[in-house]
Amino acid sequence: MKLYLVRHGVSTGNILGSLLGQSDHPLRGDGEAQARAVAEVLAPLGPMPVYCSDLPRARQTAERIAAAWPGIEVRPDRRLREIDLGEYEGRSWEELSDDEALGAALEADPYNTALPGGESLALLKERVLAAVDEIVAAGPGESRRGGRALAGGVLTGEASGGAAVAVAHDGPIRTILNTCLGVPPQKWWTLSTSHGGLSLVEWTDGWVNVRFVNATSHLPAPTAPG
Repeated sequence: MKLYLVRHGVSTGNILGSLLGQSDHPLRGDGEAQARAVAEVLAPLGPMPVYCSDLPRARQTAERIAAAWPGIEVRPDRRLREIDLGEYEGRSWEELSDDEALGAALEADPYNTALPGGESLALLKERVLAAVDEIVAAGPGESRRGGRALAGGVLTGEASGGAAVAVAHDGPIRTILNTCLGVPPQKWWTLSTSHGGLSLVEWTDGWVNVRFVNATSHLPAPTAPG
């Protein structure tokens, strides 16, 4: 099975220097253009199921993709939301970096340390991979004997054929790719994705393979400020 991972288009909340987690923000004009561009790339490959985070910026991007395939409706899933930043939602990266106590905790245990009032990478990974398991299990042509789709990076059942799209955020997409690649928590943020970027993970003969990461050649050139 092929799972196309799409990061939503840029939104009104994507302000330079600000932390954006689970607050509601719609796509900006350039985000709409990014959504249309990735929809054009995926259109000849479908139809296929379209799953997405239930936050507006992801759902609007997913709706652009699904519109190319008559009869396909988006399937929102809150488990595909961005990481919950808790008290740091909307604050600056400088404030986060200046929090020495939190910084020390993250350095000591980056996987299990949660931002105040938010969630940890461990909790993010648990919910995101649960959603991926269900997407893979529901795919056409699937024959699963049980087990998790991303347990240790290896499918414990069988999967062949079919495809689906999952529109989410940088955090959940990193989670899926890092799990497939076996990236340790200390290097979790090394991989990054772009708004409108496209990645592909494929399950074949009991193994999961990352086919490509963050393809962006389809995206329109950024508009110069002014």
